[in-house]
Amino acid sequence: MKEQVLLAHGWHIRSLEPADVIDPAVTAAEPLTEWLAAAEVPAEVHDILLSHGKLDPEFQIGWCESAAWVTKLDWLYRLDFPCETPGVRTYLRFGGLDTFADIYLNGKLIGKHNDFYVSDKIDVSEIIAPQNTLILHFHNTLGVLDAMELPEEWAPIDKCKLIRKSCHDFPSDPGEGSTYLGIVGYHTPIGIYEPVELILADEAEITCDEVRATLRDDLVTGALRVTVSGVCHRDGDLNIKATLYDPEGTLIGEAVAHAWDEEIGFPVMHPQLWWPAGYGAHPLYRAEIEVFLDGRLCDKFTKEVGFRRIEQPYSFGFVINGKNVRLWGACMDPFQAYTHVWQHDRVWRVLDMAENAHFNILRLWGEGGIPYRDEFYEECDRRGILLWQEFFHGHGMFPDSEEYRKLYRREGRELILRLRHHACLLMWCGGNECVMGSEFFFRDQPVIGKVVLQEDYPALLAELDPGRYYHLTSPTGGEWANDPRIGDNHTYDCIWQYPFYEYPNFISEDIRTSPPVLHSLKRIIHGDVWPEGYDGKFSSGDRFPMPENWMQRSCHGAKGHVKTGPYWEYYDADNAADHIYRFGASYAQVLRDNIERIRMGGPTDNLPPAIRSKGHLSCKFNDTWPKCYCATIDYFHEAFHPYYATLRGYAPVILCFDIRNEIHLWLVNDSPETIRGTVTFALFDMTTNEFSCERRVPMEVANSGGKIVMDLNWLKYFEKQKLLYARFEDEEGRVICTAVDYCDVERHYAFPDAKLDVTCEGDDLVIRTDRFARCVEILGECDGDPFGWFFSDNYFDLVPGDEKRVKIRGKLPHGTISLRPHYSAHTTTVDFVRARG
Repeated sequence: MKEQVLLAHGWHIRSLEPADVIDPAVTAAEPLTEWLAAAEVPAEVHDILLSHGKLDPEFQIGWCESAAWVTKLDWLYRLDFPCETPGVRTYLRFGGLDTFADIYLNGKLIGKHNDFYVSDKIDVSEIIAPQNTLILHFHNTLGVLDAMELPEEWAPIDKCKLIRKSCHDFPSDPGEGSTYLGIVGYHTPIGIYEPVELILADEAEITCDEVRATLRDDLVTGALRVTVSGVCHRDGDLNIKATLYDPEGTLIGEAVAHAWDEEIGFPVMHPQLWWPAGYGAHPLYRAEIEVFLDGRLCDKFTKEVGFRRIEQPYSFGFVINGKNVRLWGACMDPFQAYTHVWQHDRVWRVLDMAENAHFNILRLWGEGGIPYRDEFYEECDRRGILLWQEFFHGHGMFPDSEEYRKLYRREGRELILRLRHHACLLMWCGGNECVMGSEFFFRDQPVIGKVVLQEDYPALLAELDPGRYYHLTSPTGGEWANDPRIGDNHTYDCIWQYPFYEYPNFISEDIRTSPPVLHSLKRIIHGDVWPEGYDGKFSSGDRFPMPENWMQRSCHGAKGHVKTGPYWEYYDADNAADHIYRFGASYAQVLRDNIERIRMGGPTDNLPPAIRSKGHLSCKFNDTWPKCYCATIDYFHEAFHPYYATLRGYAPVILCFDIRNEIHLWLVNDSPETIRGTVTFALFDMTTNEFSCERRVPMEVANSGGKIVMDLNWLKYFEKQKLLYARFEDEEGRVICTAVDYCDVERHYAFPDAKLDVTCEGDDLVIRTDRFARCVEILGECDGDPFGWFFSDNYFDLVPGDEKRVKIRGKLPHGTISLRPHYSAHTTTVDFVRARG
């Protein structure tokens, strides 16, 4: 039977000058006194140096000047390991190397690695010995890049794209502020970022497989199709056995093939359907594949699949298992970039926060993206989170010589073969802003690299994953790349003027900017959080609307200080907390307005599905480095105003006010079933603390539909100081959703000094108020630490008479929780101890 041995322990590293030439035999014999031990690999060089106290920990949060010396050196990894019983064939597999590495085993060069995005599997059967020394010589990437020449015909291409590695690992000198992803200084990771394995193959071994679940349009006739490729190292009786189990573990059937590449098929009648989040359960069937030679087990694998049928009758209009499914989610950055080593806990926290916010899709950004581990896709299968998977290209043109096209095809082939069986995989995309970025800066020039998007990836997908949607690049589809009318759209209306943006077909990036929460901001800046002499005003001649030391953690070139929400509509601030509120709340306001407009789908409620807006993704969901920019959860995974605006906007059923020449109240349903109940409308007077002009309307709205409940013309006119309020109750009288909205800018309102009544019931906070409570903020501390709290809702409005229940999510065992409406002098605190079980 094949064995896979992780080579995780016993590694050492040391540096060498780039001009040095190593003799692997001499290096293997060196005493380890001058080498640094790695506790475990995968670990990149910076990880190991940090563990030995050789680096300032501040480099992990973006202050990278003191660590710049690391990137100017070459680095050696060394491992001494035994192999007493080699396999019939023996391989070394390198899951991820960053990036240029010469690989030596027992003094012999066995491989050269030059692409961050691919793995390497090297046959070492003729070299392996009972005792072995493995050496990897990593060449410093900056030196490799400096030695390259950018051909004149590629002048529009950023030189760093000559190397197949995240372009954001080559941050250009920002002059002031940070790089786009948040680095102050320079940082380029180097080393081993995925596991290294010793593979001891048996007499028959699998080299490739395809496991595909299919479902006919009747939604009751399913099939599992399995094809296995491989090699036998001797003659014999080959049997490939496939066994299928249902989601409860009950055996469905077994089948056997007697040759490589012979298809094995299972009929699966009335399969349990896999649904995206919010539409039903996500059952997974388990396929176990075993390879026997002369009756002896030699190789095996297991994969989980889901039965679902995806159709796309119009641009970004997806029908899954017969139901219209509009897409709500966000664009993903890598989970961190001081190292590219996978960090399970950070990944799971982000997925928990996506699930809490009603996401049914995540877009895996190609620009700056990295290959995610299998466990990420497996977990998205289990949670029902659809994935928009991009190939690794970003913003503007990229090399397209045959040499580079071979690299891209290898990357694409490996990614497609690894991911194509996943139920969560909705679509492929060529990359981020490849055409739009070219149009912005080189409007009349041909797009270098477009042939890869138009020919190479479609050809690969036709061969390896036919039938799944491929999107050329994001955005694209219309008269120009970012045409809102068809395809997808990035909301650059904050810095660009363009037409047709009011009801776009699909928003795949909705961007505004804000500082993070106060305790995060204090952790990432240098100096006082409210510098002496700073008055919070933004006047003619001022460069930025925030303090200079806040802006040191923002990318000036990306105009982070311009892409804000309308903070000027909020009261001026004389302290850091209120200043952060202006930017966070105005970012949330833009998200709310855009999401609600997309949810309504158009100016009237009788538009066909092909015309209505199809979905919305915020940009971005998470921070790779700490910064003052666009993420809705910050680097420390602290959620603030924009995150909770998307959470409420993505709720399956919402009420919203469309405030234009007329005011219309909408009820929108993106749940899987028809909803029925009663909508109550009223005006609320914050001065008298009373409701008036109440009306009740029975409503019924089908799945993926929206209806205008009423217009407010019957009111004729009313004071803008009064708030718009609505509540939807189902037929059993349960409150499904509420809405509060404003007819004027926030700084024109005088908000009352509300007092909250809060009780803690298990892991729930039950909240009521005596007066209107504007933007209730919930904070916590556990043993003096404000980080790590996660609430099911936050930064919400509350009217007297309504009850708000908020779950205390996350893992913190206890602490003190404080709640305060933003304009109130009253803070309410409760002690919390997490319920067991």
